[in-house]
Amino acid sequence: MSVSVAPKPKLLVVDDEPDMLDFVERVMRRRYDVTRVASADEAMAALDAGDFEVLITDQKMPRMSGLEMLDRIADQHPRLVRILLSGFTDMPDIQRAVERATVHAYVLKPVDSQKLLAAVEHAHRVRDGAPFVPPVD
Repeated sequence: MSVSVAPKPKLLVVDDEPDMLDFVERVMRRRYDVTRVASADEAMAALDAGDFEVLITDQKMPRMSGLEMLDRIADQHPRLVRILLSGFTDMPDIQRAVERATVHAYVLKPVDSQKLLAAVEHAHRVRDGAPFVPPVD
């Protein structure tokens, strides 16, 4: 008799730094089936091809920032949980993204694994209607 195990939800992580991709994958792989890409263009292609539950993206990337990408995909992927990683507190830009519901949570770099896990849990609640609460350092 075999026991069927529910497939893990799919997570897409976008960052142009391989070390950050490695870190996020290590933190999230127990709970998620992690797909890694190095650019916003690759991320948008992956989103069109697959059914992802969560997107974690870096803000500062070449050619297209994380916020620009989130703005572009918000309408096509309304149920996607969207989390932004930022080394800078681009607060006006991040605040506008929160108000437009293109970002459900953000984590400031350097990223701590517990803060990242907590942000993903919080982002699910925000997507489902809970109020956004900024991270506390």
